Amino acid sequence: MQTTHLFKRAALGLALTTALSPAIAAQDWQLADVQAFYLHQPPGSFTGIYRSQGIAVNGNEFVFSWQYGLERTDANFNSLQRNSNIGSGGLTPGIPSDLFAQGLNHIGDIDVQGGIIYASLDSTNGYKQPHVALFNAADLSYTGKSFTLAGTPANPNGDLASWVAVDAARGYGYGKEWRNGNTLNVYNLSDWSFSHTIQMDSSLKNIQGAKVVGDWLYMASDNADQGIYRSNLLTGHLEEVLRIPKPDGDLEIEGIAMRQNANGALDMYVELIVDPDRSDQSLTNQNLHVNLYHYQLAATVPEPQSYALLLAGLGLLGAVRRRAAPFKVM
Repeated sequence: MQTTHLFKRAALGLALTTALSPAIAAQDWQLADVQAFYLHQPPGSFTGIYRSQGIAVNGNEFVFSWQYGLERTDANFNSLQRNSNIGSGGLTPGIPSDLFAQGLNHIGDIDVQGGIIYASLDSTNGYKQPHVALFNAADLSYTGKSFTLAGTPANPNGDLASWVAVDAARGYGYGKEWRNGNTLNVYNLSDWSFSHTIQMDSSLKNIQGAKVVGDWLYMASDNADQGIYRSNLLTGHLEEVLRIPKPDGDLEIEGIAMRQNANGALDMYVELIVDPDRSDQSLTNQNLHVNLYHYQLAATVPEPQSYALLLAGLGLLGAVRRRAAPFKVM
């Protein structure tokens, strides 16, 4: 097999379209460090490929996804296990064979809860087969369970599986269409049947990954601003949290992970595909890599659990890059 187009450039000029501009979150996120995962460091490892779609935290480990599989690492990002392989011998996918045979050949951002990895899964042929597949976090084995996702009446099947986020406390899973819109899809976690939508007070598009923290859904957008947003799951209020820096040759924002430390502080991790050479997006490009931006919440402005309570308490305003398959194996 020949491998070409490792990372496909996100469409130029993607812009955030909002009904109302999202407010700025009352938080102080500070950039702590940036990890760079190159294809050929160490030589022949293709490390960056295996971390090019999604990320989640599982206790003291990280779980990464790429188009065809999953990887476990320790807290220092040393690889512990992969359920797929790409190299001179070709591709060995970690996607279960029965699902792969259906054309389901793209894993997006993932989430981990209760020892289970929830992996968004779709077909690169139009992204019209949205699924979520369940894997065991301990060894990356397939549980045998997968579910077809349904969308809203306005978009029943289209572009739903760029990511999935899990809200175990409420028994829900979340998703959102790739296209611009102000709704979040809510699924019953037990079988990923469609439950209802949450209407946000602003619109977003090109969401590549999301995670739940308390009453908030944090989302990474591959829009022109490379913005990180959070939406309140109780009120639908949307805020911009921060914007990811744009290094020379940045291509596409991918997944996002959130972790709460023992001291209560929050860590945020966001993946960004970078190609300084710009003209060579193949396996031979020595400079092609994934940047992992690590932010820490230095201080939080005290706030009620919901934006509605905040407004009431202060007496304010009475009336007032898609997910393209990161590479293609032929």
